Amino acid sequence: MSLKIVVVSPARPVFTGEASKFSVEALHGQMGVRPGHADIVAALGIGPLKITTGAGEVRYAVWGGFLKVGKGGHVTILVDRAEAGPEVDEAAARKELEETNAALRHPKSEEDFRDLLEKRAWCQTRIKLNREAPLGVAGR
Repeated sequence: MSLKIVVVSPARPVFTGEASKFSVEALHGQMGVRPGHADIVAALGIGPLKITTGAGEVRYAVWGGFLKVGKGGHVTILVDRAEAGPEVDEAAARKELEETNAALRHPKSEEDFRDLLEKRAWCQTRIKLNREAPLGVAGR
């Protein structure tokens, strides 16, 4: 038994393939899914998406979206943003993180503060993913 996963961002298809499991950062914490999981719809946060395939683990940094686990192990993951580990420009992500941390010292509003916290989480996820992930494009 396997999961049939499709991951799509507004910019492009991200991943299509079969997997034995995956984990992702949901809005209220990390969640994992294996074949036989109950049907569910969940909002996504900012964090890693790790998909275990027959060829190994594929990793992406994702920012927002939704996932749906349906009958027969069909999984649809719609993400606002996605970046595979090998695609991450670590120097640019580190520079963006430094700029974001500086802006966090004096946010212009509560909304700006929330946006900066999200941006910081995105930068941190991309940097960490880049260091962990030799894979990230299998299954495309």
